[in-house]
Amino acid sequence: MTARYFAIYDADGTLLGEVGYVLGKLAGTRHCALCDLSHGWNPRGRAQWRANSGLSCRLQWLHRDEQSPALAAYTAGKLPLVVEQREDGFRTLLDAEKLEACGGDYEAFLALLQVQVSAESSAKGDPPNASGSCATAASLPSH
Repeated sequence: MTARYFAIYDADGTLLGEVGYVLGKLAGTRHCALCDLSHGWNPRGRAQWRANSGLSCRLQWLHRDEQSPALAAYTAGKLPLVVEQREDGFRTLLDAEKLEACGGDYEAFLALLQVQVSAESSAKGDPPNASGSCATAASLPSH
């Protein structure tokens, strides 16, 4: 099994979920560092995120309600996260603290993700690029 990579928002992808997140963000009661990285206040997303430039692994962006049951069980109570899935299970690459440290800077996120993917591949003894060709998934959520 080739490694798969997921960026999971701490928000639901439904219309009600989107509206609830925006209202919570305005009120200061909701925050998702991954949302800040990919969108900030722009509902269409930041230009760099829309262009999907610079990734060297396949990254699928999901809302918390779009996860498989196994992935949801792994991420419960830990969102937002960037997770790697391999045959032996899931592994957190970037937790909420590391995502927050990016300060909403998408390029900083990409650089940090590349380092983590490379480190995980090296630790497993994978040859370079064995974990994927690293372009983002074509269908990105609207969040």
